[in-house]
Amino acid sequence: MGEACKAAGVLFCVDAIQAVGALRFDVEEIQCDFAMADGHKWLLGPEGLGFFYVREERMIDLSLNEYGWHMIKHAGDYNQASWEVADTAMRFECGSPNLLAAHALHASTSLLLNTGIENVEAAVLSKADSLCGLLSDAGAEIITPAHSRGRSGIVTFGTNGRSPKEVWQALMSKGVICMHRGGGIRFSPHFHTPLYRLQQAVSIAAEECLW
Repeated sequence: MGEACKAAGVLFCVDAIQAVGALRFDVEEIQCDFAMADGHKWLLGPEGLGFFYVREERMIDLSLNEYGWHMIKHAGDYNQASWEVADTAMRFECGSPNLLAAHALHASTSLLLNTGIENVEAAVLSKADSLCGLLSDAGAEIITPAHSRGRSGIVTFGTNGRSPKEVWQALMSKGVICMHRGGGIRFSPHFHTPLYRLQQAVSIAAEECLW
């Protein structure tokens, strides 16, 4: 897709929130012009802080619609009399940084990097594969398309005619963290989720859905 957009002169923007922190993600490899993600999902960080990547040669193509003290050259030099927008991507961060969230996100990304993103990816995909097996063995309908398995840590399954929202509420009340999406229930185990927790979650889901 990146190659096709580049050949056609089309800007390529990627919402990477379901990839970064779980899978290897290389902006150069996919040839995107922009990418962004919040830190509260696979990056294991708090809500309220994320990242925005822009290819250097594309920075001047973006209009600036908000202005503040943090986006200027030499921010922090309160003696400068001129106002000049920063040459770097700092020009898009006009307000005061969320320092508390930054420290938390630094800690979570350090955990991922110290583990190794290749190891994280392998574990996430292995957990998703194990989850599909457990659900299938329990009699559940796997909604997640077979062709997408091995590319994501997200697994969605059917609720056997019951309202996905009601099943979600029941599972959450029993300590099973999940979400109702796409006409079913979504499980998203991360690399650190123990296999026995997945087994427990599937067992509880089987009781609720009567597979």
